[in-house]
Amino acid sequence: MSELVLRIEDVSKTYPGVLALDRFSIDCRAGEVHAILGENGSGKTTLMKIASGTIAPDGGVVEINGAKLASVDPRLARRLGLATVYQDDSLIRELSVAQNLFLAAPPESVAFGAMVPWARDQLARFGVQTDPTAAVGSLSPAQRQFIEIVKALLSDPKVLLLDEPTSTLDMDGVRKLTDLIHKLTAGGAGIVYVSHRLPEILELAQRVTILRDGVHRGTFPITAEVSEHDLVSLMVGRDIGSEYPPKPATLSDRVVLSVRGLSGDLFSDVSFDAHAGEIVGFAGAEGNGQREALRAIVGLEDAQGAIVCHGAAVDASAPRSALESGIVFLSADRPGEAVFPDLGVQKNMTLSRLSDFARLGFLSGSNERAAARLMKADFTVVTASLDKPISGLSGGNQQKAVLARSFRAGAKAVLIDEPTQGVDAGARFEIYKAVRENISGSGACVVNSSDAQELAGICDRVLVFSRGRIVRELRGDDVNEERIVASFLTVRDAKTLKERSEPAAFSRILSGLIRYFVHGSETWWMPLAFLAALTALVVLYAASKSDVFLRPINLRHMLQSTAPAALVAMAQLNVLLVRGLDVSVGSLMSLTVVAASFLIASDVPLLMAILGTLGCLAIGAVVGLANGSLVRYAKINAVITTIAMLSVLQGVALIGRPIPDGAIDSGFSELLKRHVGFAPVWTAALIVLAILGDLWLHRSRAGLEVKATGFREEAARRNGVAVGFVQVRAYVAASVMAAAAGLFLGAEVGVGHPTVGENFPLMSIAAAVLGGAALGGGRGSYTGAFFGAFFFTLMINVISILGLSAAVGVIASGAMTLMAIFFYSGLAEVDRLLRRLFAQRRQPVVSTPAE
Repeated sequence: MSELVLRIEDVSKTYPGVLALDRFSIDCRAGEVHAILGENGSGKTTLMKIASGTIAPDGGVVEINGAKLASVDPRLARRLGLATVYQDDSLIRELSVAQNLFLAAPPESVAFGAMVPWARDQLARFGVQTDPTAAVGSLSPAQRQFIEIVKALLSDPKVLLLDEPTSTLDMDGVRKLTDLIHKLTAGGAGIVYVSHRLPEILELAQRVTILRDGVHRGTFPITAEVSEHDLVSLMVGRDIGSEYPPKPATLSDRVVLSVRGLSGDLFSDVSFDAHAGEIVGFAGAEGNGQREALRAIVGLEDAQGAIVCHGAAVDASAPRSALESGIVFLSADRPGEAVFPDLGVQKNMTLSRLSDFARLGFLSGSNERAAARLMKADFTVVTASLDKPISGLSGGNQQKAVLARSFRAGAKAVLIDEPTQGVDAGARFEIYKAVRENISGSGACVVNSSDAQELAGICDRVLVFSRGRIVRELRGDDVNEERIVASFLTVRDAKTLKERSEPAAFSRILSGLIRYFVHGSETWWMPLAFLAALTALVVLYAASKSDVFLRPINLRHMLQSTAPAALVAMAQLNVLLVRGLDVSVGSLMSLTVVAASFLIASDVPLLMAILGTLGCLAIGAVVGLANGSLVRYAKINAVITTIAMLSVLQGVALIGRPIPDGAIDSGFSELLKRHVGFAPVWTAALIVLAILGDLWLHRSRAGLEVKATGFREEAARRNGVAVGFVQVRAYVAASVMAAAAGLFLGAEVGVGHPTVGENFPLMSIAAAVLGGAALGGGRGSYTGAFFGAFFFTLMINVISILGLSAAVGVIASGAMTLMAIFFYSGLAEVDRLLRRLFAQRRQPVVSTPAE
């Protein structure tokens, strides 16, 4: 018998009200593919997360290569020789392919500067043709899946967990993965394979373990005599009939959905009719435009062409028009586009028809509840409660809930992308049955699926795509798996996408400029260019209006005032990068000023001044540790935590100095105000600090881990990033820097003022955002935060010199911040709008088919 590379024994896991695993045991041998088969909600994903060190079991043992997994730590599991390819990928989509692979590599194994060529070599090693500099978010689902696989294989694991690895792959992708699995097992790796695609299990696995309701139901060898029917019966615990409902003998001639000449970036001249009671399938290798064409029908992709539903024209550029015309789209990305994860099952089923339950503007809860219960029964949605968040349901039950919402809202044409992706065999039959029954009257359905067997089983007609065009139509007996696969693998008559008329020169230039800035706003240096242009305009205006502005003493005063503002803006950036917020920085600055009036009082000895400075910074460190721990480990919202801390710190400051009092040592103040010519020494030092901060953030592994945590914490954790440490460190750094800002502020005011920092929290957020930071985390630069603070200081100085009202400064600062936010994120929507307008102007006139 081969050696065991993975042993899981008597593992249990309970969630509130749910026993996910009950003393489950499984093992995997070197060179073996051991499949796990079970319905959605049976506990498979929980098992994979326990094995990979992502969640802790309530009891039991996990051994990897004979060593016990002693703690909940994905990094430890990886060091012991286990890697995981997650169903919900662990990629950070805002980062590049190379950056994602680099995060998964062992620390110090690859130099940061060699990241891109190293990533290109790793991709080539596994036969993946993807640009390592491309953003992961720009890749197709299939491409992302292979990046996820390559990332898992970087450590040459002895045991590999594959959780639904082919759910987003087409036939070519599945073959590629199959070859890779054979190579890995031939090299002695053991593979635990979770999939709902039964042919894959029969082809790849040597053993299969059945998991039902969290309980081990048996482990069986895969032999030539085992059939798909046998596997399904084992999985559901009973014998089942045909997986697919019967197709109608005849179809109506009445057209429900008509598409003519639909063309977009990745598809061209797509034309077809879908009739009442008919299911039309889209087939083709991944990347041939079929998914984009389906999305374009409901306005989710830019396209031009004519769409008619039940005799009424549909605006292809507006999703609302499609909905109002009775066309409903079900995305393959269920959590991102199909369901509302945090809402309950009832709301997810009734949200699109709430007006049916309203009387005189008030919602009837009883009527809505009754309708939800009926929909739950009609579509066999399994849930403990209608109020349970839908994210807690299995993929199959989520899909059935979305189908219920679509059909009961009066959908005439239902478009479904990957109808059973990640859904078990039992739920698949119920979904197929629900679709067939609910279009039998006057509805139609269009399905895109990468599973040729599924298309053959449910579709009355299949349209085969190649290079963005429909190249073949299969009907009747030709709608079978062999003909479908052969059609898109052997087609030779596909043409390249036709050339489309270009927009006018001005429109083309405008759209090009916008796209350039949209792309540029995603890079850390673009906000600096924006700020530089904005600052130059203000400086030129002020210099033209006042002779005082450019005088050395005014410039020195302005730069000195920048120091505390810049430090607190950089402090705020630390927490914004990890998707946090700290509104207590202003009160901490006030408390530091008060503390300095005691610890660095007038005529204090040098040693005491040094100790007092360290004491003020230590106060910041303690506050930051408290903030970070409460946010990270007590799970208290960052805004609530820091508002509470603001009150505490402000109260302590007022106790220490009820009124401004207590002089701060003049020698200390002069030290922080030292200058060469008109340039303050410490302001120059802060510029150097900001540049070093950006080098750390954008050119080091630690900085990449910070950005990854901000962009997508769970993915960062799965990649071995110590996200708890990263977040707490960010709050500590923010508070220490805010305390340092308080020392500079104290040098300016000269006395222990208890409320002097109250205006800095909002300014710090605005300055960091103006410098390119995002409230959603992951973006920003220290240099940008510095110059954002400088810009606000400049505005205050100019308004004072020109004798303008303080209200003008407040309005101008707010307007500039809004302008920056629009520049960094709103231009993408402008670009999309322009594309739609150009498409509408070029849209051909196509006659409407008769009813």
